[in-house]
Amino acid sequence: MPEQLDLVTECLERGQKPLLLFPGPNAISLDDDSDAKGENIKSLQNYEQLLILIDGTWSEARGIIYRSPELIEECQQIQFQSESESIYPEELRKEPEKHCISTLECCAQALQYLESVECAQEAKQYLEGTMKRMVDMRIYVSQTRDREPRFEKNPGKRIYEKNKHRNEIKKALF
Repeated sequence: MPEQLDLVTECLERGQKPLLLFPGPNAISLDDDSDAKGENIKSLQNYEQLLILIDGTWSEARGIIYRSPELIEECQQIQFQSESESIYPEELRKEPEKHCISTLECCAQALQYLESVECAQEAKQYLEGTMKRMVDMRIYVSQTRDREPRFEKNPGKRIYEKNKHRNEIKKALF
């Protein structure tokens, strides 16, 4: 197994199966309401777990998974089936589908199913509170920033004006 998967190897050596939060045909759905769900979740909750999340855009995450077949082979994939409401407003972040949420939101949601109620609620509160603060700051910055473009569409005009001004100064001095 590649060196980058040392934590996965350690988990396997302890007789545990690491959890990979990424959708797939063999993934256990954490939010599935069927009877089988209860047994699957209970079996996951019996042990200390290594929860692996892939952070990036969906296309980046798919690429990471595609280039890491060992990760899929050695981990138990978990996923969510139900739609989730993201903390991000649509004007800041557009997801490919309704069930897609940020990595941090996925982590908070997964902990709700995998940890004790008290621990999960506290973790969710801190994670989502931090994220809400970040989103609020992004909204504030986008509303208050200078709307002047950073780059001009026609930089030649600016260069022309700058050179024209330099030539005027040269004429005045010499």
